[in-house]
Amino acid sequence: MVGLAYAAAVALFFFLSVREAPAAAELDREHVTAAGFVEQIERRQSQSGTQIILTLSDTAILEESQIPVLERFLSDSEKLPQHRQYRLWRDRREEFRRADAAGVTGVLCYTDEGDTPRVGSMVAVEGDFRAFMHATNPGEFDAADYYRMMGQQGRIMHCSLVYESGAYDVFRDGMYRVREYLSLLADTCFEEKDASVVKAMLLGEKGTLDAGVKELYRQNGISHILAISGLHLSVLGMFCYRLLKKLRLPKAVYIPVTIGLMYCYGTMTGMGISMLRAYIMFGLRLCAELVGRTYDMLTAVTVAALVALIQQPLYVGYSGFLFSFGAICGIGIFLPAAQENLMGRSRAERALVSGLAVSLSTLPVYLGFYYEFPPYSLLLNLLVIPCMTFVLLGGLTALAASALYLPLGAAAAAPVHLLLNFYEKCCDICLRLPDNSWITGCPRIWQTALFLGILIGLTIWNDRLPRLLFWQGVLCALLALTLRLPQGLRITMVDVGQGDCICLTEDSGAHILIDGGSSDKSDVWSYQIMPFLKHEGIAHLDAVVVTHPDSDHMNGIGALLEEAGGNGITVGKLYLPDVGEAGRNEAYHELERLSAEAGVPVGYLHAGAVLRCGKVELTCLHPQEGAEEMEPNAYSTVLHLVYGEFDALFTGDLEGAGEEKVTALIRDMKDKGLHNIELLKVAHHGSSGSTGEAFLRAVRPKLALISSGRNNRYGHPHEELLRRLAEAGCRIVGTQEGGAVTVRVHRGRVRVETYCGQGG
Repeated sequence: MVGLAYAAAVALFFFLSVREAPAAAELDREHVTAAGFVEQIERRQSQSGTQIILTLSDTAILEESQIPVLERFLSDSEKLPQHRQYRLWRDRREEFRRADAAGVTGVLCYTDEGDTPRVGSMVAVEGDFRAFMHATNPGEFDAADYYRMMGQQGRIMHCSLVYESGAYDVFRDGMYRVREYLSLLADTCFEEKDASVVKAMLLGEKGTLDAGVKELYRQNGISHILAISGLHLSVLGMFCYRLLKKLRLPKAVYIPVTIGLMYCYGTMTGMGISMLRAYIMFGLRLCAELVGRTYDMLTAVTVAALVALIQQPLYVGYSGFLFSFGAICGIGIFLPAAQENLMGRSRAERALVSGLAVSLSTLPVYLGFYYEFPPYSLLLNLLVIPCMTFVLLGGLTALAASALYLPLGAAAAAPVHLLLNFYEKCCDICLRLPDNSWITGCPRIWQTALFLGILIGLTIWNDRLPRLLFWQGVLCALLALTLRLPQGLRITMVDVGQGDCICLTEDSGAHILIDGGSSDKSDVWSYQIMPFLKHEGIAHLDAVVVTHPDSDHMNGIGALLEEAGGNGITVGKLYLPDVGEAGRNEAYHELERLSAEAGVPVGYLHAGAVLRCGKVELTCLHPQEGAEEMEPNAYSTVLHLVYGEFDALFTGDLEGAGEEKVTALIRDMKDKGLHNIELLKVAHHGSSGSTGEAFLRAVRPKLALISSGRNNRYGHPHEELLRRLAEAGCRIVGTQEGGAVTVRVHRGRVRVETYCGQGG
């Protein structure tokens, strides 16, 4: 109960605390010199080849004037043992640190493959600093929060090693060298793809994992087998335990030896949170046997959680922590109640319920971080997990055989290859089945609390509930977690940097995407747009409108069409501007080609065309049918949205003569009874040559949304444009400062929210 109370207090503080600004963001892209201790060394595959990534702890970004002083300090401390050098550096570190980099205590250093320093040694490095930034969109990965939890606040690119001390951590460096040797053996006896999987499963080396395999396992909900966790420790630990026990050694010898060997294994593989939890629980189990006491799983998992949270309280918001501990809680708390309510007593039914208990207990975590759930993972795990014992032991056997004789290792690797191939075949079959991914969106905190409350209630009052009512309660919990309440119309301007992406969502199920591209963010579809859509529970886009074929409006749409539903998101119809052949450039035809290959029909919008989805009505105001415009901005599609009494205008990159035509059309519409337009998506990212005074007098918007990149080279939004909007009485909201902007229209009320700020 003390452990649960502490975990609850940490969780409450975590969710109520204000998000901190990225440490040393002002240092971003500066050339810096840093010093610290090598905590970990990892290899990672990149497009340019293999990179060595050094994790530095107790880091100081140095003042330039302090570099000579650091050199004298390093020279004076060179002959000290590692622990004394570490203590001396901790005492004097503040003397060297830059004032504007006080928050940087750990960094990742990206170096080219070559000689690596010793683990635990003190090093000085130089390179280009990159601060980890917060997410600016719902669903986007928050690098600043994640790496802050891991102890790093930035990375140094193109890093070169300036100095390395002679003292180092003998034990940890030895474990790293053993891992390197085993990694080399794996590369020798396994095929390249199999070697990357075996190294991830056995050695915790994920940086070189085959990207296709990693994505395949993730899509099918079995990526947990790649993480060093309780499954791996139970197989390897119990193997060592039984082997030593058969040697008839006394308990006081083989139990501590087994615990020590597993500590060495955990150190070698990085001692991640899942491994730490499994190691503590495994150690308590063996210690209970050693002292003649009863082992209690819930007590052990509570102790493991306390140790982890005391070490790093931020783990309470980390998916790895929640998955690992959630699964054990499901087995220890919910599984006994579920087994008592089985309809039968067959082994298959008990195995299915065991998998169900783990899946239910981790479902809020899965939906909260991935926003989708692969329904066939429950059955797939029943096939995969029992085989993991043979994969792990087979991998160890192959490595041991390779150390003796390389051809023997290659022969021993054959069964592992067959099992891994079996995994891939099963995953491929599941992906071909209908509804292989349920995109539910991110549940709210109250939904997760209600879901867990129902499951806990079912567990507590299990003896008093009829069997059928118990399972009905489970269904009610699932419904509470996936329920979507009416929210009216939501207009979200996704922060894609220097580009445009607007998503319209309405309660009737209408989902429309207007543009999707960026000129300063790489792979904007995978990292910004797709995560946002899944976070909102959007699995099908009724319409995708490309206002004009410039890359900052369409490169994400091209990626969407290339994947053609492989990511779980499908498209009903693609709409392009209806212009003559002179305006249909190569990018325009590329979109048509991708649509044809994806089986997505293409429609063409011109002035007067109407697009209706649910209660949303979009009327095209520009361009004219068959307009012979050469410049894409000139024929940019303009859409007028009507939702009840609410009106909005989306203008793409409209400017010049096109803006004059739309201005005249708006005046004519107002003469015929059109009331003022509440929302204006400002054209061309806020350039000075768009959204002129005449246009603003005609439209008279109350709210102006601007999508532009931070510190972009164009100077968007331009001060002259901002002045015009302010004089027109507009409230101005942009993605530069607030990240994604969401406008909610519900029951006659309009509310504006920014992802990085407050609503209003």
